[in-house]
Parts: sequence; C-alpha cells; structure tokens
Amino acid sequence: MSVQPVTFWSTLTIVASAVGGVLVLLFTHMGEPKHAAAADERDVGDIQIRVERVVTEVARNKEILDEVKQDVKEIRVEQRAYTDSILRAIRESN
Repeated sequence: MSVQPVTFWSTLTIVASAVGGVLVLLFTHMGEPKHAAAADERDVGDIQIRVERVVTEVARNKEILDEVKQDVKEIRVEQRAYTDSILRAIRESN
C-alpha cells in the first residue's frame, strides 16, 4: 500500500496549518489574562507583599505572646511563693 504524493503533502499541509494556528493563538493571547476574572500580575504582586507583611507581623506577635506566657509563668511562681509565706505567717500567728 503506497501513499500518493498528493495525499502526503495534503496531510502535511493540514497538520502544519493546525500547529501554526495553535502557535499563533498562543503568541497573540500570551499577554492577556487567562480568565476574564483573572487578577493582573501587579495585583498579585501587591497581594504577595501584603501576605508577607502579615506573616512577619504574625511571627512577631507570636514571639511577644511567648514572652508574655513566660512572664505569666514567672508571676505565678512568685505569687505562689508569696501566698505560701502569707499562709505560713498566719499559721504561726495562731
């Protein structure tokens, strides 16, 4: 079974046209947003900066919270010692 030269070239032309059409569509629509509701790249960059700021603030607040927790633990220990000494003094006075 042999392929006629006209059939070969016709098939090759159709395939080349299809590939060319796809490439033209890709290159002409490359700069456009992917979807009508898609965000612009500058908007995405601004949002990324805001998210990074929030992450930084959250990390800083976590450090402050850890320090406050440690301070509260120390205050509890001191308060417990003061309470024990007051109770001891009350027992000794009775």
